[in-house]
Amino acid sequence: MKPRILFCMTVYNGREFVPAAIQSAMRLDQSDAAVDLLLLDDCSPEPGWSEEVEKLCASAGAHYYRSPRNLGIPRNVSLGMRTAVEEGYDYVVVANSDVLFPRSLISDMLASADHPGVGSVTAWSNNVSVYSIPNIAADQHLNDQDVVDWIAASLHGQFGDAVVDIPAGISFCILIPIPVVEDVGVMDPVFGRGYCEETDWTLRSLARGYRIGLCPGTFVYHSGSGSTHSTGILTPGTTTVAKNEAIIDLRYPQFRSQVRAFIGSGILQKAHVDGITKVLADAGRQFGYTVDVGWLSRPDRAQTTVSCRLAPDGASSLTMNFLGFERSMAIEGLEVGTYLLELFGKEPDRVNLMDHRPGDLAAMFGADVEVTRYCAYPTRV
Repeated sequence: MKPRILFCMTVYNGREFVPAAIQSAMRLDQSDAAVDLLLLDDCSPEPGWSEEVEKLCASAGAHYYRSPRNLGIPRNVSLGMRTAVEEGYDYVVVANSDVLFPRSLISDMLASADHPGVGSVTAWSNNVSVYSIPNIAADQHLNDQDVVDWIAASLHGQFGDAVVDIPAGISFCILIPIPVVEDVGVMDPVFGRGYCEETDWTLRSLARGYRIGLCPGTFVYHSGSGSTHSTGILTPGTTTVAKNEAIIDLRYPQFRSQVRAFIGSGILQKAHVDGITKVLADAGRQFGYTVDVGWLSRPDRAQTTVSCRLAPDGASSLTMNFLGFERSMAIEGLEVGTYLLELFGKEPDRVNLMDHRPGDLAAMFGADVEVTRYCAYPTRV
């Protein structure tokens, strides 16, 4: 019998992004679990919005509950966790509503959560605190359901069901087995309207012997702060709540040093390189790639292929970019043509010569590769 998951999405206003998140959640693949979506509307004050989102849920087949008064994030999340326990679910997912989920999310996170001792699994994302996979202009490139599905599939091809132990989980998209909720409890209401409550909860779980996991084999697009700015929880220019961080410092005086040690370990940096390289390689093989020889590349706003920028001095650097995922590397002593051929499995679609460069481009990339010159100044000045 398949496990049952209560997928809780917290909502406060958000007319501009919540409908897409509902649609994304309702298309989740349920091959490995039966998933029920529950929207927890924290007494949204925007006129007519609660009625609108209730109708959206009814038409989509999702459950909906509106609190009679504003609870704040920790109590709203706890409401979902308690419901999952009382209704006999096997897992609970807590998620924000300014997100897009890959269709494979449930299968990917369940596989990671199945590792010994795991008490929670946080999805990987462009915006998941210090654990984020770097991306340039994520809102421009990644806010698309098909793109999210594709990136998640690529990362799963690299990491599979791997789980990375991290100092604290993030409840923008976190999966928790119900026995762990029953053991650890729900979110602490001392965190008021929100922020740091999931840090406290996962550290409490850690103290009870559970692992705190990050799932690098999936990807959830997260715009970030979609509701917290409208509620006033976050003031302009801030990303956290200082008084709640002070509670964490008081309860867990070693936590900040543990985060620094984790970042300094190089584990996350290696995951960044491995993950981004896999995305670039898959994109180049599927969609093709171009090479720009010069200090500046030709703008490709659509990002339909992988862009590779090769420094014109022939020795210093190679930068590859696709949908804001970028990797720069030193190339001294590297046979660039051979490296790109092995990475992408084929020659470039074209070479754009943006600057004069010594050497034989035909020998580097192949005689049949189209080379276009864009230089507008003489060889010698």
